[in-house]
Amino acid sequence: MTEDLLLRPAQLGDLGSLVGEGGQAKVYEVKRLSLVDAPGPLVVKLYRSGHAPPRGLRALVAKRNRLDPEAMARLDSFAAWPLRVVEDRGAVCGVVLPLIPSSFFQARVLPGTGQRVRGPREVQNLFVDPARARFVGMPEPTFAQRLLVCRDFASALHLLHKHEMVVGDINAKNALFRLRDRPSVMLVDCDAIRIKGSMPVVRQLNAPDWEPPEGSVLSQATDLYKFGLFVLRCLGPGQDVSTARDPRRADAALGVEGRNLLRAALSVRPADRPAARDWGRYLDRRVAAALRPKSSVLRAPPEGTAPGWRRDPASGAWRAVR
Repeated sequence: MTEDLLLRPAQLGDLGSLVGEGGQAKVYEVKRLSLVDAPGPLVVKLYRSGHAPPRGLRALVAKRNRLDPEAMARLDSFAAWPLRVVEDRGAVCGVVLPLIPSSFFQARVLPGTGQRVRGPREVQNLFVDPARARFVGMPEPTFAQRLLVCRDFASALHLLHKHEMVVGDINAKNALFRLRDRPSVMLVDCDAIRIKGSMPVVRQLNAPDWEPPEGSVLSQATDLYKFGLFVLRCLGPGQDVSTARDPRRADAALGVEGRNLLRAALSVRPADRPAARDWGRYLDRRVAAALRPKSSVLRAPPEGTAPGWRRDPASGAWRAVR
């Protein structure tokens, strides 16, 4: 770790608007700070007294800076990764992060109140019944867009695993998605990512309904299990899918190869689970089939399949239905 990856509070200059806050920290825009290795808008996460992580942030910052330029650019494209540690008299008080692009935010209507709010477009919105998503002003992704989101998530996971990292707490809220341009994901709360062989910066947890069979010991194998849950819930949206673990729910969206991959991903045996690269190769082929005109691979499933997929007569796009 070199000193130029550390900042003092005075180097941040005057802080801009408050863009977010929680029980542990507040996040502000940083208007006057410029980083050669991370061009673009920045924010600083300032920890509340007693909530700064005791260890590990320097290692996460250094991990990014040791990547080759291509890998660093890819990491920056899908993760709000720690860029600099802010220390005051030797004690961590904050961390500089990239500002999450506005394309990962969404205006929506709060149920029951009719109030319009704008906030991050969390991947949990991919799991809800499409009719309900339309009702609250959330996007209704096509089948091909859902496949592309899964493909991008698999690519992100592959890069992290290749560079000896464990995401740990994959869940419905710590990844965002967008559909504009090429559908993609953005990982947030990256200070929970652990470098293999090291202690995590903050404790890695299992969110409710995302617990792997192994329990609380998190690893790349548990990442692959949770990714399987994400694929299941993204491709089989609808009622009660946020707790679903039965791979049959997504059978209508997957061919034989995909069904086998999903069943292996949700195996109680960690060694059975396919690597993120295996998922990526399969999803590449599945996306190509989804975008191919009049593909027989995407014929409508039998009636009664939940949620099922039907072709929109006007656009020709496949959409999930109950």
